[in-house]
Amino acid sequence: MGDAYPAGTSIPDHYLVPPVSQPVYTDVPGSPVEDTANAGVELSDRQVAAGRGDATALIHHESGRRWTYNDLSSGSNRLASALLGLGLRLGDRVAIRSPNRPEALVAALAIWKAGGVVVPTPAQAKGSELCYFLADVEARLLIANADDPEPEHVAMAVDAGLVEQVVVHGPGEESSPYTSWSQLVESRPADFAVPDRSSDHVALVWHTGGTTGRPKACYHTHRRFLLAGHATGQATGVRPGEVWAAAAPIGHALGFIFHTNYTLLHGATAVLIERYSDANVIAEAIQRHRVGTFTAVAIAWSRLATALERDPALDVSSLYRAYAMWQTSGSSPIRDQWQARGLELMNNFGSTAFAGWVLAARPGQDVEPASLGRPSPGYTALAVEPDTALGVRPAPEGTVGRLAVRGPSGLTYWRRPELQRRDVVDGWTLADDLIRYEPSGNATYLGRTDFVISTAGYKVVPAEVEAALGSHPGVREVCVVGAPDPERQEVVTAYVVTAPGYPPSPVLVSELQSHVKGAISPYKYPRRIEFVTALPRDHVGKLQTRTVQEWARKGTSP
Repeated sequence: MGDAYPAGTSIPDHYLVPPVSQPVYTDVPGSPVEDTANAGVELSDRQVAAGRGDATALIHHESGRRWTYNDLSSGSNRLASALLGLGLRLGDRVAIRSPNRPEALVAALAIWKAGGVVVPTPAQAKGSELCYFLADVEARLLIANADDPEPEHVAMAVDAGLVEQVVVHGPGEESSPYTSWSQLVESRPADFAVPDRSSDHVALVWHTGGTTGRPKACYHTHRRFLLAGHATGQATGVRPGEVWAAAAPIGHALGFIFHTNYTLLHGATAVLIERYSDANVIAEAIQRHRVGTFTAVAIAWSRLATALERDPALDVSSLYRAYAMWQTSGSSPIRDQWQARGLELMNNFGSTAFAGWVLAARPGQDVEPASLGRPSPGYTALAVEPDTALGVRPAPEGTVGRLAVRGPSGLTYWRRPELQRRDVVDGWTLADDLIRYEPSGNATYLGRTDFVISTAGYKVVPAEVEAALGSHPGVREVCVVGAPDPERQEVVTAYVVTAPGYPPSPVLVSELQSHVKGAISPYKYPRRIEFVTALPRDHVGKLQTRTVQEWARKGTSP
């Protein structure tokens, strides 16, 4: 069951994936999506029709501003009408550059209602990066903040002729050289009638984070985006009226879907936190808005725990559902911190290629430490043999394999047919990630396929070594990579941040090496251990393993 993209849009046919090269799609049990479903309508007007018009949809933490579902509906209707007045055509790409503010989400709803394609871009992107994103999707419009602290980056894109028009919102829009959002919507109707269109129209195009090279774009239709949201909703158990927050930017896939099809689609309240990298601000937001579900990378949970220890007045007791993405077995000290507070940090897998979580631990379900849990409703996730030359074949039971997924959403590259042929095989989306299914039926995440270490004829999965090291009380954080070696090809190398009370020393190196030898096969132990004060992370907090690999390749560290 593939998507046949409707004709009559401004998207060239060859930019999209033909049905023969698409993933094999499935349905989400109990969550049908109508053939004319529009994401902008489903996330606002549909909630109003369900009687939730006066319920709070969005809260901007820093300002305290609240938007109801009525506000989302009327605000996005006005902007949709204005965008059509600017000449927006069906399929035109509209980029959004904004910190975590409600206007960015209102803009997304409006773009969808007007028939456009949403293109989230990171608010931190520099001029050359922004130009790349805009050129890759051939954006026609850009919606940005008038108070952007680095306006020169938008100016660079404008000077390069990459967009026809920039619409700005927020403080200073009246004096901005660009089109003012407020003036644009001033006389527009709040009861804009959204035309019936196929749900197979493209809804959004976004780029990977670039951890495996230059960012590549993939896209989702309205149908796939909404189905992924329904599947994630069933997996998480989200209910109308719940309050959710995340330490994630809306310019990236996780932050965007968290504040849209994880929350608004289900009538929940999403709290937007601009200063999401500040643990004290996060704690204040959770306390003030009585957040029940919070999502962040594991290191952000560690920083939050430290902030609570320093300031006992901070209260996060409202939390009852917690997700910590990209956990590995070496994250046990962080999990232990929160288990002591009565909160289980659940892991998950998904985002860019799927617009949802395809693997998720279920609330109240016993899972192994750092387990990804089970497939979300409608999805099948297999551990398969890495070599797909003979097709997709399941790996032997209980062994490590590459993750392959089928479900209601999947990978469809934008303008990258060669990558589509490589990464979608026999209808399966192949992720560059390793998993192993435990006897319980839960999946354990074991890192990326391109991080596997080849040493003296053995294959070593870094996550296994990280788990062994992480179980030692002297290890707070660890990243394991392969360093070039003339005799062994690569040598297992560990970069370790020590826990308080364990100063780096040759004695500790020997102790850690012996600890690993006693926990896993001795050939996997780290022959080199480097102590560092911190591991490199991006602005979201995700570990930058490639930077650590570069340290190992050059024999340097900070």
